[in-house]
Amino acid sequence: YLSSGKLLEAEQELSDDEDEMEMEKRVAAADDKVDSDVENELGLSFGRGESEVKVDKSGMLMVKSERMVTGKEQVVKGRSSTKMNVKNGVDLNAELDPREMEKKAGKDWRKPMDADEAPYNCLQLEHVYGYRGHDCRNNLMYNEEGNLVYMVGAVGVVYRKEGHMQVFYSGHTDDVISLAMHPDKVLVASGQVGKSPVILVWSSVSMQTLSTLRGFHELGVAAMSFNKDGTKLASVGLDVDHSIAIWDWKKGTRIASSPGHTDKIMEARFNPVDDVLVTCGIRHIKFWSMYGDNQMRSKKGVYGQEGVQYTMLCVSFTDAGLSLTGGESGDIFLWKGTHLEWQFEQAHKGPVFALSTYPDGFVSGGKDGRVRLWSGLDPVKVFDFSTTTVTSILTPRIRSACWHDGHVLVGTMSNEIFEVDERNMTQRLLTQSHAGADVWGLDTHPKEDMFATGGEDHTVRVFKVASRKPSMVRELNGGVKCVAYNHDGMLLAAGLVDGQVIIMETRKLTPMHEKRSREETITDIKFSPDGIFLATTCIDGSLDIYDSTVEFELIGSASTTQGCSLIHLDWSTDGRHIQTDNSMGMHQYWDSSSLVEQVGADEVLGRADWHTWTCVSGWSVQGLIPKMSEPSGINAVARSHRRDVLAVANDFGLVRLYRYPCPYVGSKHKRYAGHSSLVANCRFTFNDKYLITVGAKDRAIMQWEHISD
Repeated sequence: YLSSGKLLEAEQELSDDEDEMEMEKRVAAADDKVDSDVENELGLSFGRGESEVKVDKSGMLMVKSERMVTGKEQVVKGRSSTKMNVKNGVDLNAELDPREMEKKAGKDWRKPMDADEAPYNCLQLEHVYGYRGHDCRNNLMYNEEGNLVYMVGAVGVVYRKEGHMQVFYSGHTDDVISLAMHPDKVLVASGQVGKSPVILVWSSVSMQTLSTLRGFHELGVAAMSFNKDGTKLASVGLDVDHSIAIWDWKKGTRIASSPGHTDKIMEARFNPVDDVLVTCGIRHIKFWSMYGDNQMRSKKGVYGQEGVQYTMLCVSFTDAGLSLTGGESGDIFLWKGTHLEWQFEQAHKGPVFALSTYPDGFVSGGKDGRVRLWSGLDPVKVFDFSTTTVTSILTPRIRSACWHDGHVLVGTMSNEIFEVDERNMTQRLLTQSHAGADVWGLDTHPKEDMFATGGEDHTVRVFKVASRKPSMVRELNGGVKCVAYNHDGMLLAAGLVDGQVIIMETRKLTPMHEKRSREETITDIKFSPDGIFLATTCIDGSLDIYDSTVEFELIGSASTTQGCSLIHLDWSTDGRHIQTDNSMGMHQYWDSSSLVEQVGADEVLGRADWHTWTCVSGWSVQGLIPKMSEPSGINAVARSHRRDVLAVANDFGLVRLYRYPCPYVGSKHKRYAGHSSLVANCRFTFNDKYLITVGAKDRAIMQWEHISD
């Protein structure tokens, strides 16, 4: 596992940091020798100690020092014996006030012995909001226990309806784009994207990995299926030939392979009666069988009309072994062997994306937002989801549908999961996230366990942490890039992609003020600590301040270096200064009343008491960047309210935890995987019990329990 994908990259980066720290030790050899003599005499350990990269049972990657255990294991406190530095008589167990530490920036800063160690705090993934329906199909199913199995980002999710609880499979290192359920309804195969993508077979009950298949596909694994007795697994790649492989998954060996089709294959499934593999896609359907020495042979579907070729998007099978396919035209086709037997025209208005069978018939779902239940070949019930959407920019589309014990499980292109009781036709929303566009906006309520998110799907959404459910949704007239609560949580401001700033009251998310001072994207937005002023940064390099006491009138503007964008901002606790990051990596300070840049004020303002710290540069976070490197991989940081921990969101799908402040290059940290790529933002809840992260591309919102030592 450590030898694959981003985790190898993470391990190598960690090794580079260790090499840099070793060089620092050699430069300070004289002082180190004195400390070493003291340690040998007293039997104590000073400095960094030893570290190692460790993967826990959930697949989370972290850095472990000699004084901590992280992840799902018990958190172990440090040694209780008093450590005394005999050179200056400082008790190393005495806690330093983080505010005092921050004020001692620059030449007055005295480095604590554990300043560059990883924090004792750790994260445990508790809940994921959303589902990958925006670009995947037929990836939502029930297991033997009646629990839901699906994927979000780089994790597999097993959702228990009783208690609204989730458990996670975290073996993947990139986007999971395909799932297959074993005939025993316990084992699951999941495939990811990547240059050399991996297929993992795991238990949806124990969450343990049973087999790892790699070394054949390129770019990604688009579709998979187990055969009727579950001994073989078929997979389809995203390479130019859309190659098909047949695996003996228990042995981890590939027993057959063949080019699939020049056009994309949308789905592949074994017929549970005769073990024929059926693949369908752009202008084709093929029926595959094995012969001779594990050779694969295909036959094209015969439509009965010469030259007719339909695009097929999904496939399923009746109990008698007949094949059902859903077409781009909205028609459903029934096949006996390779021959078309029956065609139901306009079963849906638009493409049929989902098909699954049950004892009395089958279920279909389409682009028209409808799910149909069929008895035999007759439609008997229709569930309409066209009115469930909360955003007008994306029409509801059914991406997955399956039946189990009188319930129909439905996944939509809006990344929502519904369960429908076919007896009383009631719909129950199980999970929801943003849909159709990137998600960047995030802020937590200053007094309650809730948070708000903003996405380019034109919506602002509020979620409650304790219930792990969405609370409110408001559609705005443009894509949302950033959001911020005021000091008492009564107002919520949103910065839009088109330059608008909208201020809403939080009881019903009703817009109160709409301002437009810019024509380009608002990149960050924050209220002053007393809630009187609102500051925004823009992609055009502008810094603007609005006054809430005069209906948010624009009272001042400034600009950074020409050609640069302003990305992040923070207010000082007294409200007198603002710090910003620009796209050239410059950290700037501004007088908030005059908006004059405070050039050369790093030493003075570096000691200022900052109300929040979300800037990715500056003295307190300069240790996040390895030597001779650029900060481009860091998208967001968030300081805990206790001011002892710093969370970092990066481009590689990882969330990191550092001690705060973090001024030393090579500082150790803990890393957690879950998002598939580009973690866009992160924030601690008001009491530091949780960390919330959002993924820009996977549209996933992740709620991590923050375990504090």
